[in-house]
Amino acid sequence: MGKTTNFETWLSDVILEGNEDVYDLYNSISNFEQSGKFYTSKEVTNDGYEYLVKADGNEDSLYLESDERKFEFLNYLKANHTDADENDIDVWYEMKKELGRTD
Repeated sequence: MGKTTNFETWLSDVILEGNEDVYDLYNSISNFEQSGKFYTSKEVTNDGYEYLVKADGNEDSLYLESDERKFEFLNYLKANHTDADENDIDVWYEMKKELGRTD
């Protein structure tokens, strides 16, 4: 089991299957918890915090060595895997859920 700091490499191994996976990953990192198939742990360091993101079925973990890297990754995820406005990924996800309904 290894660690990587490369967003694209890690995401290509994870394979995000739809909007729910994207939202679960975003939520897991934002709240340092398990969400869907993702789990994020937060560790205190001398300089702040570091984060380790794990995904079910993936041997490697994504290592985010600071809060700055965490926010860079969240912005990367939003920009490359959603069509959400600025900081509104919650609204984006709710809209996608509503559009997916067939009542």
